[in-house]
Amino acid sequence: MLNPQMSLSYLQTNRHLLQLIKLRYGFITLQLVVVLVTEFWFEYELSYITLKMIIAAELAINIVLFYVYRGNRNAHLAEYLLQILLDILFLTLMLYFANGATNPFVSLLLLPVAIAAVTLTRAWLLFVTFVALAAYSALLFSMDSHQLHMVDMQQHFTGMWLNFVLSALVVVLVVASLAQAMRHQERFVSQAREEQLRQEQLVALGTTAAQFAHQMATPLATANLLTEELELEYSHRYLSQLKEQLSLCSKRLQDFRVMSEELKQNSKRYLSLTDLLVQLQQEVQLNFPDTQMGYQLEHSDTLAVYTDTTLFPALLNLIQNAVQASKENNSDKVELSNRVEEHQLFITIRDFGKGLSEQSLLELGSTIVKSENGFGMGVLLSHATFERLGAQFRLYNHSDSGAVVEIAMNLVDVS
Repeated sequence: MLNPQMSLSYLQTNRHLLQLIKLRYGFITLQLVVVLVTEFWFEYELSYITLKMIIAAELAINIVLFYVYRGNRNAHLAEYLLQILLDILFLTLMLYFANGATNPFVSLLLLPVAIAAVTLTRAWLLFVTFVALAAYSALLFSMDSHQLHMVDMQQHFTGMWLNFVLSALVVVLVVASLAQAMRHQERFVSQAREEQLRQEQLVALGTTAAQFAHQMATPLATANLLTEELELEYSHRYLSQLKEQLSLCSKRLQDFRVMSEELKQNSKRYLSLTDLLVQLQQEVQLNFPDTQMGYQLEHSDTLAVYTDTTLFPALLNLIQNAVQASKENNSDKVELSNRVEEHQLFITIRDFGKGLSEQSLLELGSTIVKSENGFGMGVLLSHATFERLGAQFRLYNHSDSGAVVEIAMNLVDVS
């Protein structure tokens, strides 16, 4: 609906990333414990100084990363990828200096693949899987021929490698699918929650509007009677203007009642493009006589929209917002245009105001936004109407000045 934004699938909160960094502290501690137990308990002949240096380097880098990601901000997927590649690198180095592919802990290379299945996209997951397989293969091929052929262990090590490959495929196919399903479910629940809140706001507004219209009927009828009696006793042009405005209010109230009945019956009809634009132009001239409205309208009797009576109030609501925005910027100009592309009608309303902030562009139309001029409620109601009619709504700032509202509706050939 709004200005293009970076997809949320490429951005995640750094909260999960910080959690991975904290978990790495525990993993580093376990590495150190295993190295010390192996050195002093089992007394294996390994390069313990090198292993401890690798652990120290891993700890130093992790401390730096912890302080970098302490704040609350978004983290790009590339940053998650970097963390996982660091884990593969340090784990491969540890295994290389601890008997390589013969080390029983070589299966830990599956752990970064499992983490990638939960945090990264499918393409990056395949990349991490390839890196992990390459690391295991490098450990296997780095073994000397004496180790491979000792007691015919070559077949055993090859079997371990194949087992790792199959395990990695299981992680990619099963864990990644489950993680993706969970993300889709969370996104669906979040959207459903937002839509429910929006519908509750619309129902509340509709109920309030119906109550207000019902309460206004009697005062309007009384005001009309008083105006007629005053006209009989006094002849003044202001009285005729007042009567005209009261009649307009009564007409709007009657239109609201008709509209409510049609909504109850879900009554829709085909309205030709020419009739739509002519009626819209007449309504604009009637409601905004002091506005310099620039028209660029393309008529057609062979194309029509399938709509109901709520379309015109929704459009007039947006035009009224445009008129108010222009007046606040000491301008009385508003542009109304349309175009037809691939059986779609695009209606564009441009004001000459100061434009909208990025936050307003994000929120207008999706929720009630507090505003002195009431733009938030009006745009929300109009947007809900267009969605119900199957139309698309877009709001953005013009490159020169002001804001632009664009409505896209499907057209039907009635020739």
